[in-house]
Amino acid sequence: MSAVMDLPGVPMAPVTSPDIPTGPEWGYQIKWDGVRTLVRLDGKGGVEIFSKRVEPRNDRFPEIVELLSPLRIGACVLDGEIAYFDGSRPNFQRVLVGVNRKKYDDNLIFVAFDMLYDKGTDIRTLPFKERYARLAAKFPEKQPRVFVTDLVYDGPALWEWVNTREWEGIISRKLDSPYVEAKKHRYMFKKRKEVRIVADVVGIKLKAGYVSSLVLRYEDRYVGHVSGLDAASKKVLGQFMEQHPGECPFPSLSVGMKKSDVRWLSVPFLCRVTALEFSDSGILRQPKLLGFGDKG
Repeated sequence: MSAVMDLPGVPMAPVTSPDIPTGPEWGYQIKWDGVRTLVRLDGKGGVEIFSKRVEPRNDRFPEIVELLSPLRIGACVLDGEIAYFDGSRPNFQRVLVGVNRKKYDDNLIFVAFDMLYDKGTDIRTLPFKERYARLAAKFPEKQPRVFVTDLVYDGPALWEWVNTREWEGIISRKLDSPYVEAKKHRYMFKKRKEVRIVADVVGIKLKAGYVSSLVLRYEDRYVGHVSGLDAASKKVLGQFMEQHPGECPFPSLSVGMKKSDVRWLSVPFLCRVTALEFSDSGILRQPKLLGFGDKG
């Protein structure tokens, strides 16, 4: 691999914003719900995959290595997302299964949205619109499992599209912007719809001996815990955990969870939760309790 194509310390990251910037200087892309990935190609079939922390990931995603190896688009570095497309929308939880296992899965796809090097030349100082045009020219036809995401110029219309179809959100890109590491910029913003789920409460977390929060399971995975309980709910939950003691339903726990005082339940119950998003490790970010049961 060419040592000339140095990777950034971290990829350029979108800044969360409740607003969609508008004007002729802005373009918009769908936010793919997957695992952020940098790809370095040597132009001869060599493929290197890196996580957003710029850690090697070829061993985690052999199917993506196999998918990209036949490409002959010159020595380049692509910025994109590994996603699992279920036929109607990306499924983030299925990609996480990919992150945490080594089982081959040819349903994973790679979606490119930016390019850092072209023909071995660093193009990060070029305007995004030019970088994108070069990237799109390398993929004149969309393949089912590797393609460049579209760039559109009507942000509110794209936002309406993703909401109607329950996709994650949109990315706003300043068309004349260079590629800047992390979030040290005002060139790239993300607006996402909130995650709303119905989760199983499988445990009750205590703090100083008192009910503090609810331990959540969603699609058979630990997804974090949520607080926001009022005094009446805490009293009822305290009685419930004494009446229905159980065992931990998860095969493994984080160090933090192992140190926590959790009363596991033999009888789980449902609660409704909203959150900003799932983290890359599958944990809900800033979850809020909406209520109990599956309707509300």
